[in-house]
Amino acid sequence: MWRKRPSDDIIYLLMAEKTTLYTPDQRSEIQEGKKKGLNTTVYEDPAFLAIQMREIRLALEKGLDVSALRNPALDWFQMEEIRLGLESGLDVSRYAKPDISFHAMRQIRKGLECGIDVSDFLKYPPLIVRQIRKSRRDSVDIMKYVAEGYKDDQLEQIRISLTRKIPIEEYLKVEFRAPSIEEFRIGLEKGLDITPYVSTSYEWRQMREIRLGLEKRIDISLYSNPLFLAPQMKEIRLGIEDGLDVSSYAHLRFSATDMKRKRLALKEEVAKAAQISSSSETLDFDKLDKLIEENPEPIQGTSFKIVVTPDGMEAYLTITDREHRPTEEEVLGEIWNCKIRKGILRNEIRNATDGTYDEDTVLIAVGKNAQNGKDGWYEYFFNTNVNRKPKLLPDGSVDYQDIEWYDAVKKGDKIAFYHKAEDGIDGYDVEGNILKSTRGREQTILAGSGFVMDKDRCTYTAKTDGMVRLENDRLEVSEMLEVDEVTTAIGNVIFEGSIRVKENVGTGVIIKAGKDIIVDGFVEGATLEAEGDIILRKGINGAGRGRINAKGNVSAKFIESADVYAGGTINIDYAMNSVLYSEEIVEAKMRTGTIVGGVCTGVKGVNAQNIGSKAGKQTTIRAGSSTALLKLNNEIYRKLTSAQEELRILENVRKEMEAKLDAQQLAEQPVYEKVQNALYSKGKEFDELSAQQEEVRGKLLELGRAVILAKGTIYDGVKVQLGAANWAATKELMDVTLRKVRNGSEEKVFAYHNSKDPKDPDAIIK
Repeated sequence: MWRKRPSDDIIYLLMAEKTTLYTPDQRSEIQEGKKKGLNTTVYEDPAFLAIQMREIRLALEKGLDVSALRNPALDWFQMEEIRLGLESGLDVSRYAKPDISFHAMRQIRKGLECGIDVSDFLKYPPLIVRQIRKSRRDSVDIMKYVAEGYKDDQLEQIRISLTRKIPIEEYLKVEFRAPSIEEFRIGLEKGLDITPYVSTSYEWRQMREIRLGLEKRIDISLYSNPLFLAPQMKEIRLGIEDGLDVSSYAHLRFSATDMKRKRLALKEEVAKAAQISSSSETLDFDKLDKLIEENPEPIQGTSFKIVVTPDGMEAYLTITDREHRPTEEEVLGEIWNCKIRKGILRNEIRNATDGTYDEDTVLIAVGKNAQNGKDGWYEYFFNTNVNRKPKLLPDGSVDYQDIEWYDAVKKGDKIAFYHKAEDGIDGYDVEGNILKSTRGREQTILAGSGFVMDKDRCTYTAKTDGMVRLENDRLEVSEMLEVDEVTTAIGNVIFEGSIRVKENVGTGVIIKAGKDIIVDGFVEGATLEAEGDIILRKGINGAGRGRINAKGNVSAKFIESADVYAGGTINIDYAMNSVLYSEEIVEAKMRTGTIVGGVCTGVKGVNAQNIGSKAGKQTTIRAGSSTALLKLNNEIYRKLTSAQEELRILENVRKEMEAKLDAQQLAEQPVYEKVQNALYSKGKEFDELSAQQEEVRGKLLELGRAVILAKGTIYDGVKVQLGAANWAATKELMDVTLRKVRNGSEEKVFAYHNSKDPKDPDAIIK
């Protein structure tokens, strides 16, 4: 009779015992690995928490060598950094050690990914190492400040300043906290003289109030007393900005709440004065007669009465008995009794009482309207209305040659001047009540780059030769490199500012600009890349080799056989056999605007005169779908799913530990503390990812409203993709809009007559 060998019994018992040692999450990780055909023996060890097993499994799925991960002494955060390093092909032996915190591991990994080695700086806290890594990435040296004992958040502000070439060094002291140094940086970036608030007497919130005042060009001396708290400073600043006389409440004895109440009361008083001033006008006769009738009869024994208008701005004398006119003294006495004190017209009273005037009613006192001061304003010495879109000529053609694409300046040119706000003039009513005026509002100091502000804080001059423009209240003077012609004989052109090519661009060359690229001539099979706009006065015939890539807009007379990408809009006269992709809208809507052949994608829509050709040239038009947004949405979904799974595993680990250990034992468990911290961090990460997902989904939903418009003709042979819905033209259609319509779970594209309301059933072309 056959019997099992003893060794088989032992193995069976060992396996059974080992199985019972695994938690459900650990068993799940092992099963998931086996399902995917992985060698799970490398992590089949109860010493690994489920979340550690997960990191090893993820590495195995990528086909990575997991020997550096097979150490239970590594926590899951450390494992994640090692796994990410392995995925990037890094030498993880530089940091795959249990005694290196995952924070430090992360800095080493991110440094190695950029070719930077910060492993020699592990004597510093990880957050300091982070700033050292970033400073080396930015090619600036912060080690002097590290040695002097600056903290990581202080170093971050110093690093940013040095990277942006902001002269902050002379203002630095270890005593200044990071938010204070940030206020220095912001002030210097805006061209301010920050010395008024560079003092340890101020905390950073007070510094911010002073900086905001300097930006608004107001008199900061009224509140820059360090004894004022920041909220008090704010109330005084807001009052000055509104042109109010803050002397009544700019005192230390008032709390910020009291100051706010007084400021709002002053503001209301000024508003009432403004309302009176704007509505006050000499009454017409009908209104005046009605007002006189509504007033009481003359005082007994007199032959006159005095009427004051409701707004208190005019007073009238009405004589009720011409045979017994009052004396001037009687009228003046009654005026005093009526509390009329200002604007008295003595000559009018005299003429009315001595019979010079025949009229029964005479204006005898008039107030003075408050006049608010004129607001500050900027005078610019360049064209601020440069329109970067081509003009439609009367014959239907497009003018790309005579448009002013930009305005050029020379170093030292005066480009702007600020005219300061003016004081207002108080008014008064006939009773002598003061009608408060306000000083005009000052404008914020211009932000931007490429210019200097003179000591008068009003005159702006160009710091360099280049191109000047004003966009969204930001003044920019960017250096411009001008070249005649770019060919392979000249070589590639790479410049941090803008580039203008006066003639042609030949095949095979590369032009890269940190700002804009403007080409006056023709472009052949070249590559043009710009951080800003790309403007081709004539156009490009790329012969299949032309590449245009702009983070801003692309404008061209024509595009033939070229690939064009724009982060903004693409504006053309016509495109042929090209691949166009715009993150905004593709426009070829001039009278001759045509898109024929190739693939044209306008993420938010396509607006053309004609699409396709009579010859039936295959043309694909796409809208309502963004590759970048879809990729981002998928990436966020992947991260959310992963974070959710990690949260589930961590929560189970926490529950298991709490079930087995009492409070004292838990307090002595470093792993429990790590689990708690990880739950907090992952929960926060999950919330942030959820918010990002909602934002992206909103943008994707907006894309669902994209349309393709053809004011002229869509020809047979045109294929359309609106989102996931497809449509093809089988005949010529005139003046139509293509829209995506959902019918139940199905989406379809319909063509609508532009001349009809889309809600009209007859608007759909059958």
